[in-house]
Amino acid sequence: MYTTQTAIDYIKKNLPDFFPADAQLKASELSDGNINYVFRVEDPATGKSLIIKHAEDTLRINANRHIGFDRNKIECEVLQFERKYCPELIPEIYKYDEEEHNILMQDMKGYENMRYELCDHKIFPNVAEDVAEFCGKALIGTTDMIVGAEAKKDMVKRYTNPKLCEITERHVLTEPYYEDLDDNGVTPENDAFMRANIYENVELRAKVGMLKCTFETKAQGLIHGDLHTGSIFVTPEKTCILDPEFAFYGPIGYDTGNFIANMIFAYANARYTMADGEEKKAFLDWIISVIVEFCDKFKAKSIALMKEQSRDLMMQSEPFFEAYMKDIFLDQAGFAGTELIRRIVGTSGVKDIKSIEDESVKAKAEMLCMQAGIKFVMEPEKFCCGKAYEEYLRTF
Repeated sequence: MYTTQTAIDYIKKNLPDFFPADAQLKASELSDGNINYVFRVEDPATGKSLIIKHAEDTLRINANRHIGFDRNKIECEVLQFERKYCPELIPEIYKYDEEEHNILMQDMKGYENMRYELCDHKIFPNVAEDVAEFCGKALIGTTDMIVGAEAKKDMVKRYTNPKLCEITERHVLTEPYYEDLDDNGVTPENDAFMRANIYENVELRAKVGMLKCTFETKAQGLIHGDLHTGSIFVTPEKTCILDPEFAFYGPIGYDTGNFIANMIFAYANARYTMADGEEKKAFLDWIISVIVEFCDKFKAKSIALMKEQSRDLMMQSEPFFEAYMKDIFLDQAGFAGTELIRRIVGTSGVKDIKSIEDESVKAKAEMLCMQAGIKFVMEPEKFCCGKAYEEYLRTF
């Protein structure tokens, strides 16, 4: 088991020139998930620091669940790859140790976990632009038309990530729709709605089944695979995107839909926990503006990149660009829906909702998310632009 002392000893041995030889190093654990160990190692005298991310073969919460080490190498390679596209949004990698399964990377000190900041109802004016920049460059930039079909097929073979994909296929796209799983559930007030509209909804399950097929078969771009607000770190001016350990060649709309869904979790929290007034209105308006601006700018940046860099003669026309983005937006709505449903009904909740102490208030937030999730899965064709999300959210 990795500890703070293990991390210090490792850095002294494997990266001896990073800190002064006589530095009295300190380490603190930053791990915030069920999979990896994350530590900050710091020289208090200078303030210089780095992050060490260590992978084990098993889940931290279940030593019997083997998930392999390949995800750690994939994460490192993907971060380095993404940094070529968006250097201002991705941390620098100092070293990867394949034997010890460690990534040593830049410490984004001063940045805060976006999910936690949204739960405190803080506004970040640049986040829509930044995440759209990431998706427009790092996702569209890895498609057939940009890297070339042959090169992309080689990358698909490298970035399959079956162990982590299986977690998504099970926890996101299967388990939330079955009532015989003990860990599923919502507040008692919403139990009847959940059973009637999710567990017993055959049409919904069929739609999610098709989304699962899309997730399993659509090797469209090298996606982050877990692009939620807990993987995004922010300052008032800057954004950093981390933790692509779930990365693989999949549907681009899975990433963009996850981002939208997680902004809606923040919306639901604020909608029912903030006192009425100008501050609440400003925050809710900003959340909606992020979703609208993200959709519009992601589309614009994607089309601009395709126009400039598409290598395929069949993929260089305005009608093609529009059809391609419409297809992504259909996937995006569907996967935004599955993310909303699984975080409310399934086993992996989010702080935005779980932290609401008043059960009656939590029930209202849950209901908004479930209703929106069902709507997006069942009618994705109605959400092919950012404005459509705004119009729908304004109905709550």
